[in-house]
Amino acid sequence: MRLRAWPALVIMIAAGLFTAQPAAAAQAAVEFYADSGDSCRRGVTEGTLDWVEGPVVRPTVKVEGYLADEALPSTCQRRDGMYSTATFTAYNGTKIVEFETYKADDELVKFSFALSDPTGVTAIDRVVVGVCRFSTSPIGISYCGPPVEYKTP
Repeated sequence: MRLRAWPALVIMIAAGLFTAQPAAAAQAAVEFYADSGDSCRRGVTEGTLDWVEGPVVRPTVKVEGYLADEALPSTCQRRDGMYSTATFTAYNGTKIVEFETYKADDELVKFSFALSDPTGVTAIDRVVVGVCRFSTSPIGISYCGPPVEYKTP
């Protein structure tokens, strides 16, 4: 009887090893939103930030979403000859780990990228998201909405 128990025990242990989760797993995604700060919401970015950390996996924040420049329904009718940028800055304390910028001009631009330390060592404890608008002509104005900070969950 003991000999029959061994194969069952080996199968149970193997099944447990194959179904065990790795030490590093993605935490709950955090929704982000930032805009250009004007009453028309001419520049808007939103999506999710997903922190992935662990002793084996490179500390990363996966970013998915979109940047819209005058591409969403608005009370403002006329185009203004400006474009929008969304900047995502990853920090560890006060140190900038990495940043990424996207641009949209009268369109909706989808993005999916990861922020991480180029050396693969430094963790990211917060991401600051900001939207700015710039004139398409050499002479013109520019302005930014308030930056929004998202901390690791």
